Amino acid sequence: GLLTILILTTLVSVNSQAENCTTNDLGDRTCTTSTAGTTTGNVLTNSTFGTGSTYSTSGWTISGDVGHGHTSTTGSTQSGQNTSGGVLAFEGDPSGSIYQDVDLVGDGHLTQSQINEGFTSTQSADVWFWNSIPQNVIMKQTLIDDNGVSITQQRQIDGSCTTFNGCSYDTYTDTIIVGGNSQQDYEITARFEFNESSNSTAHYGADLRNPSLTVSYY
Repeated sequence: GLLTILILTTLVSVNSQAENCTTNDLGDRTCTTSTAGTTTGNVLTNSTFGTGSTYSTSGWTISGDVGHGHTSTTGSTQSGQNTSGGVLAFEGDPSGSIYQDVDLVGDGHLTQSQINEGFTSTQSADVWFWNSIPQNVIMKQTLIDDNGVSITQQRQIDGSCTTFNGCSYDTYTDTIIVGGNSQQDYEITARFEFNESSNSTAHYGADLRNPSLTVSYY
């Protein structure tokens, strides 16, 4: 008899993409790939608190008296504000906060397949504690999946300045990690809470500028 031997050759390429493969009962293998480490831009709106010399909190939901804005200036006093907009200059309401909600898939920032591979969400801002009054700023992220399950992570930033109108802006970040999942979407709430002990109606709280939320998927 005639024996025919069939040789199957599989070519494997190695690149910088993440690969997810499944094999069915017949041995058929299906793979999907996505670029590893892809990062969105800042998904928050109005991160300059206005444009030009006009201060605005448009796009933000505000709780309590968060104060007013410094419009665009330069220099270290009212410390180098954004040149295209303003800075949130917090007053002494201990319940003051601002936040934005973002849907990763619903708002078009990522696809479902991308979030299913797992992702990291990084919140950041520049904060200036310019006096010695005891106070802090809390950066808080809350992630809610389409089943209503929530994850909250926060970072508390304590003021440490010892001179009036002294010190400078520092950049702070906090990252939350979500592993591989089967969710259809995630809503992320990026919140900034202000706590200042004087309870004054004057501006003695921290200044905040350049709030940001970026998402990287695997």
